[in-house]
Amino acid sequence: MAAQEPSVIVGRHAVAQALAEQPKAAGELLLASGDKGPALARLAEAARAVGVKVRRAPRQRLNELAAGASHQGVALVMAAFPYADLGRIIKAAQAAGDQALVVIADHIQDPHNLGAILRSAAAAGAQGLVMPKDRACPLTPAALKAAAGAAALVPVARVTNLSTAAQELKEAGLWLMAAATRQAPAPWEHDLVRPLALVVGGEHKGVGARLMSLCDMSASLPLAQGVESLNASVAAGALLFEIVRQRKSGRE
Repeated sequence: MAAQEPSVIVGRHAVAQALAEQPKAAGELLLASGDKGPALARLAEAARAVGVKVRRAPRQRLNELAAGASHQGVALVMAAFPYADLGRIIKAAQAAGDQALVVIADHIQDPHNLGAILRSAAAAGAQGLVMPKDRACPLTPAALKAAAGAAALVPVARVTNLSTAAQELKEAGLWLMAAATRQAPAPWEHDLVRPLALVVGGEHKGVGARLMSLCDMSASLPLAQGVESLNASVAAGALLFEIVRQRKSGRE
């Protein structure tokens, strides 16, 4: 297992998902003092059922832990976020054969974007997400809330050198496709029924030059005149589901 760091999951759906999928990583469930209702009672019962301590805390404490995210009166303090080794993701992708799908998040800095990309990756059946340790948002409470439980379903690796990780994925048999903003073929012009790693660039600079040089192809979504680009997570979701569409059509 790669290095771990403490994390907090907030929001009722995300907390329920984490308690169901990774109870051993949960440390303590905090409920806002004075907040009541069946939803919180169910979360408390689920936490106690898997041996997680439950206690009340001032709403201000939850605000601090949530770091700006909407916590809905509940926060799950994790013992550590279990980042995965890149090797684990590579093995899972190789086992998936032509259905292999990995997302490379190239210096995504907005936690909501990162969480939404992770959620789309889970919905598309990806075997993992790879992100850099430096100059990128980690899986903060806001990112985990935006992921809506997907962090419990998709292994996430944080690596020192993203280009080296991309090269390892290529050597494992995956093709790299970069999400481009302009001047690239539409995704449906590519044959995407093959082992793939989708490279999604950061909000400001897109895919870095070194990483782009390793990509086997690039794709951009046709946009109406006057629209410069899409949000990184929206573009990632659209591209991921073009991959899903092609693979589903190929099996029919």
